Amino acid sequence: MDDGLDTARALLPGALLETVELLGGSSRSRVRRIRADDRTLIVKEFTGAGEGWAREAAALSVLPPQVRAPRLVAARADPPTVVMSDLGRGPSVADALLGRDPAAAAEAVVSWATTIGVLHRATAGSREAFRDALAGAAPESTVPADLRQSADTLAAHCAGLGVDVPAHALGELRALGTRLDSDGPAALTPADACPDNNVRTGDGLALIDFEGAQWRHVAWDVAYLTAPWPSCWCSWRLPSAVTRRALDAYRAAAAVPDTAAFRADVEAATVGWALMSVSWFLPRALHDETPVAGPSPAAPVRAAPTRRATILHRLDLARRSPVAPALAELAARLHDALTGRWGAVALRVAPAFDPPAGSGGA
Repeated sequence: MDDGLDTARALLPGALLETVELLGGSSRSRVRRIRADDRTLIVKEFTGAGEGWAREAAALSVLPPQVRAPRLVAARADPPTVVMSDLGRGPSVADALLGRDPAAAAEAVVSWATTIGVLHRATAGSREAFRDALAGAAPESTVPADLRQSADTLAAHCAGLGVDVPAHALGELRALGTRLDSDGPAALTPADACPDNNVRTGDGLALIDFEGAQWRHVAWDVAYLTAPWPSCWCSWRLPSAVTRRALDAYRAAAAVPDTAAFRADVEAATVGWALMSVSWFLPRALHDETPVAGPSPAAPVRAAPTRRATILHRLDLARRSPVAPALAELAARLHDALTGRWGAVALRVAPAFDPPAGSGGA
C-alpha cells in the first residue's frame, strides 16, 4: 500500500519511516509528522505551482541558530517537499487567546512579540543569503504587489457601493510600499505570523509555517499587534495594555528604540494592513456575516471574529490615522456606507480577555 512517504524516503535514504499523524495543512500544502528511525520530523508537501516551497526552504536554510523555528533537514523541488525538525505538540498563542486566563493570554502575546523581535534582530543581515536561497523562484517581498492589488480591488468595490474615492487615496495606499520598503529597517519574516503559527516549546515560543516567508520592513510584522493579526482568522482586538506590553517586549528583543519614526512606521503599516484586509474580506462580507476564515481545529467557528466586525474595526483604525489623510477619508466614507448596510458590528476582544459575564469585551 502506498503510505505517501516515497518522497520522504528519497530525501532520507536508509531511514526507517512511518507516519505518526496527519497535521492537515491548507489548500497549498499537506503536512504530516513522521518517525524517522529514533526521531520525529515534519514533512510538508506543497501542492500546485505556488511559491510556498521556495519560500519555506529558503527561509529555513538561512535562519540563525538563536531563532526558535524548525531546522531544515532536507528539501527538493520536484515534487516540492520540505522536511524539517519537529518542535512538538505544545500550545500556540491562539490557544491562549481562546482560553479563560487573561494573564496567560497576555504573556503569550508578549512572548510572540519577543520571538518576532529576536527573529528581526538575528536576520537583519540575511537579505543576500535569503535572496540567494530563493534563487529567483520568488520575489523577496510581495508587499508592493499586494498593495497595488488591494488598491485596485477597493476601487472596484467602492464603485459598486457608490462610495466616492477621494483623490490620491489609493495612491497613498500604493505609496506605503515605498515608504515601508525592504531597504528600510527590514528583516526576514514568516509573513503569516498568526497566533496559531507557533508552538510553545521547552525553550520558549517558536515560529512555524514559513511558506509565505519574505524580506520586508519590520513594521509590517510589528503592526500585527496593532491591526491586530491582519491575515489571521483569530483577529480579535487586544486590550490596549497588552498591546503596549507587547510593543515594549518587541523593541527590547529587537533592540529598536522607541522613536517617533518607529511609531510612525508602525502606524503606517497598521493602516496598510487595515485597508488590505478590507479588500480581502469585503467580497464575502457583502453577502453574509461569517467568521473571517475557517479556524484551526482547536478553534470552534463560534469563537472566530466575523468579517463584518473585522472590516468595520479596521476601517475605524484607518479613518482615525493621520499618516495618510486621503486614505483616512476613504476609510471614513467606506465605514459609513457599510455601517449603513450592516449596522454597528463591534469587534470583541479575544475570548481570554472577555469579562466573565461576556458583557461586551474590554
